[in-house]
Amino acid sequence: MNPPPAWLPLPLRSLTSLQLTWALLAAGWIALVAAWQWPLFAPADPSALTFLLAAALYLVVAVLGIGGLLALTGREREHTVESKNIERISRLDHLRFFAAALVIFYHYFGKIVPPDPHRRNLVSNLMMEGNSGVDVFFVLSGFVFGLIGYRKRIRYFDFIWSRVVRIYPLYLLAIVLVLASHAEKFLPMDSVLLMFPVFIVNYLVALPGFGQLWTVGLEFQFYLLFPFLAAFLLRNGYRYLLAVLVVAIGLRGLYYMELGGVKNFAYGSLPGRIDQFIAGIGAAWFYLRRRAFFSHPIHLLVSAALAAGTFEWLTAWDGLGAGAASPLWIVWPTISGAIWAYFALSYVSCRIPLPSFVDQSLARLGALTFSLYVMHDFAVVWSLKHARTLAPTGNGDTNAALQAVLIALPLSVGIAWCTYHLIEKQFFIFRRKYVEPGPASEPV
Repeated sequence: MNPPPAWLPLPLRSLTSLQLTWALLAAGWIALVAAWQWPLFAPADPSALTFLLAAALYLVVAVLGIGGLLALTGREREHTVESKNIERISRLDHLRFFAAALVIFYHYFGKIVPPDPHRRNLVSNLMMEGNSGVDVFFVLSGFVFGLIGYRKRIRYFDFIWSRVVRIYPLYLLAIVLVLASHAEKFLPMDSVLLMFPVFIVNYLVALPGFGQLWTVGLEFQFYLLFPFLAAFLLRNGYRYLLAVLVVAIGLRGLYYMELGGVKNFAYGSLPGRIDQFIAGIGAAWFYLRRRAFFSHPIHLLVSAALAAGTFEWLTAWDGLGAGAASPLWIVWPTISGAIWAYFALSYVSCRIPLPSFVDQSLARLGALTFSLYVMHDFAVVWSLKHARTLAPTGNGDTNAALQAVLIALPLSVGIAWCTYHLIEKQFFIFRRKYVEPGPASEPV
């Protein structure tokens, strides 16, 4: 391995080539955005030369700043970062980042571009229906815990403790920020209840800047259930999952017949979302038992086509708007769970290798997913205020998509990198091993 260039600042010389590449890319992005927003020379009518001069100065400052941050956070200690209960699968991290990006695009793009059921542009439909990223997250949670719990027994309290130390510190930071900036909106009892998201899922939707935290409460409801579900699977086999699906669909059907609508129940409750967790658990079983079959690239092509078609169909359906009263909501969680489980299974299993730089980069971005999900509204608000001037085309949808990809997403990554290293990762040392061997065979 060649030594790093001597002209680099000292903190950057200790980095791996991957870290160095991303540090320089980040510094370049910061320099370009800063020169665009805050020109140092002839700000009234900047030329290309004055823009480049300003960018060069900002680049030096950015490189030194990033070098300082890297020196403070240090190099990642793999033995504290890795889970004690499952080996890391980098492609699952890729999918986590994909899901987080969908949510960020949705929250930015949807605030600029009004819904249009006749839109036929795949990129616009993907961003307009980016709330599907939540579906992906729930499927991936089921997938991961399906892998962890396969033929294993789960020690309940160690499992819950590990999930608390993984999620609660950053969640608590978000709640503190909300209470500090909007104290007048909350009664003392409200402030207490916010500390226990598992009990107030629907209430969390109204949190200023952190409405997405409702999914944290719902996810934790699943955590409380999963060790029991894993034990039932050990005893009854995976047919038990089909029975749970039938009950969930039947419950939503009864709910629809009674009230004439089931969208809110299907979208924002565990009985409405349990299908997606179960689809992920089922996909994990196929990954462990039938991976060779799903490794053929045709599965990835078919599942990607299904996912792309879903975005276009969702736009035409407008399920969160005009289609909210549709009886399709009775089975839509099952359908979406199956589609995303098939996509996740085919992507993780696909035998086509990715270039090392792409694989490692997406995996590192995937590690930031929870911070991305929790903290991205700061980036969205800033981008809505400043990035609207980035309009290189005459098409509003295209401009909004470029703003989301080039400004909102990278800025979200930068914020997430800080909270991940300074908060999330520091608590990983408190996680526990919570699985122990189960029976050598499983019921049919």
